[in-house]
Amino acid sequence: MASPYQVKFCYALQEYFDTEFWFYVRREKNRPAWWEIPLGDKCKIMKLSGRIPKIGYFSFGLFSELIRFKPDIILLGGFMKWHWLVLKLAKLFKKDTKVVFMSEPLRFVRGDRNTSSSLMTKENSEKKLKIMRRIFGSADLYCGMGPTATKQFIEEIGFPENKVDTLRYPQDIEAYFNHPLREKKKGDKFRILFANRLIDRYQPLFALEVLERVQSEYPNVEMVMNNDGPLKDACVGYIEKKGLKNVRFLDSIDSWNNMHLIYKDSDILILPATYSNGNGSVAEARASGMGIVVSNKINHLERHSVNGENCFICDLSIEDFADAVLTYIRNPEILIPHGLLSREKVEGRRNKYTAEMYYEVFKNHGFVE
Repeated sequence: MASPYQVKFCYALQEYFDTEFWFYVRREKNRPAWWEIPLGDKCKIMKLSGRIPKIGYFSFGLFSELIRFKPDIILLGGFMKWHWLVLKLAKLFKKDTKVVFMSEPLRFVRGDRNTSSSLMTKENSEKKLKIMRRIFGSADLYCGMGPTATKQFIEEIGFPENKVDTLRYPQDIEAYFNHPLREKKKGDKFRILFANRLIDRYQPLFALEVLERVQSEYPNVEMVMNNDGPLKDACVGYIEKKGLKNVRFLDSIDSWNNMHLIYKDSDILILPATYSNGNGSVAEARASGMGIVVSNKINHLERHSVNGENCFICDLSIEDFADAVLTYIRNPEILIPHGLLSREKVEGRRNKYTAEMYYEVFKNHGFVE
């Protein structure tokens, strides 16, 4: 999918490589129309593309692109069956092409709606991991999107350690750094932001329960929520059943480039995820200078989080989350130091630094000089 942050990252990479990004689809059905941004001349949707159950994405137009562009390095997102074919054909078109697989940690679940944080291991997925190791074993590099995936690739799948490295997803956070820090005082109105899609593992109903607790003490606290996801109706039903006030859904965002204004107008991000591989909304909230309350089930929080100093990292308990949100409301003076430290910690997630990271990884493996 031509995610806006991927499209923008393509142009950040131009400093180091003649880069093109080829996508299977313009936008997934579960993403809003405002996710579509201009692709420019370096990004494209491949022709003759689609998706087949149990196979995943495919594109017959990919072959003509390989012949035209003759890439030195091909990055493939995910261990899909189609990508096995791409791996084999890429080497036929150009023998010295380096093929790199990138993937999040592989979860031991049936479908994305599963809330489990369990990952595939030799114990629970031995046969499947052996097949993966065999069919993808001729790749030149395997990049885990974060250290959790990297560790899994080596210890569970068994890819050679000298062919495994770590990369990270790009973040489109430049505009967020321009937001004013949250200068609040006791008695001011606070706005809580639930920025993630309304799906099971992000727990929007949990967030509404937290709001209910908070509003029992501070009735004027507001919450704004993502408008998309299969739990939208359940959230509406809960709001109506409990008579919650000051809750609205983000149904009026007009463009990706204006999405950051939702963060600018909010004070505290809440994310009670049961699993996330380092969530983008947390980085966005940090760059914006918000207060942050998140679960301890999110990978790689340690990179930019100091519990109690720029965020609150909680067990998945309504009481713990409500107490953390109330700590910000009762002590609004901590928002500014929290925001300052968050911005310092997340500075390295700007696209120019992520592009440099990609270059250094490929240089270390001898793919570029």
